[in-house]
Amino acid sequence: MTAPIHCFLIDNQYGLIFNPESVRLLRQQHRIIGLLTGNLPQYPRQNQQLGIPLQLSLQQCHFLSTRNIISMYQIVFPITDKQEDHLAYLTELDNKFQDQKITNGHERITEILLNRDYILQSNRHSSFGDNSELDPVISSLLATNNAWQNSSRSMDDHERHVLLHIIKQRLQQFTIDQMLITQPLESIRSDHFLQSITADQLKQYLTSPLQQLQCDVFADLYSKNYWISDGMKFGGDYLVYLDNPSKCHSSFIVTCFLRNEVHTNSTAIPLTHLIARCRVAVNVKKISVLATRKSTNEIEYLTINWNGF
Repeated sequence: MTAPIHCFLIDNQYGLIFNPESVRLLRQQHRIIGLLTGNLPQYPRQNQQLGIPLQLSLQQCHFLSTRNIISMYQIVFPITDKQEDHLAYLTELDNKFQDQKITNGHERITEILLNRDYILQSNRHSSFGDNSELDPVISSLLATNNAWQNSSRSMDDHERHVLLHIIKQRLQQFTIDQMLITQPLESIRSDHFLQSITADQLKQYLTSPLQQLQCDVFADLYSKNYWISDGMKFGGDYLVYLDNPSKCHSSFIVTCFLRNEVHTNSTAIPLTHLIARCRVAVNVKKISVLATRKSTNEIEYLTINWNGF
């Protein structure tokens, strides 16, 4: 049975989910937080608040795939464009450019009228040619722009010629190279192929013992009804929440380590690293936790508190 949530494997390293409804289901029904990595369409030049796609680690993808919560897919390369797909893309691109050209035109006209006095003062001795023959697009913009219709009634011929010249100059600067392109959430190609990936196939990408341990630790924490997110920003593997992250901050920073490395090499976790982890955890009001696997294959946790003086 195919799971309703589709996740796409990227570079055999992480998964991306593009459907907003799938993201909502993962968070509300399955306690999966993930990492939002996309810009918000209305606020693209900031990174305080991010949007879809939702990124899942390889360990999370394997965990969810084994429980049939998500279906994993991989795009088969190379992709060759059909002629009709390419023409459809160019047509859609041109339609969006025309829409943005109108929006940009109204914005520029309004901006010029707001700076009308300064522009007229700077060009009071300038002379421009006849602007009676305007581009149909500009004529349409002027006819539908309320600010221009209201302001033009009080203009003399010189003022009108100056402002029309500036408007033509500004609008000609907006070309298709400057348009904003919306990234699609779903491919419109008619000939791309998706290869389904099973949980067993996905596990082959968890090549190192540490990755396998991280996968088992995630599953163990999840079974204890914790909420789990990526812990990279605090130097750990996972951040663990006691409740929904929208209601509380994380309580633990979990770092995975292999027990056999400690037996064979006493410097596998240097003391300075332990101190650094504890200091970071204390400064952000969290508890540092080390997770490993016992000889019985059970997951064992060691909590470290910093009692500085």
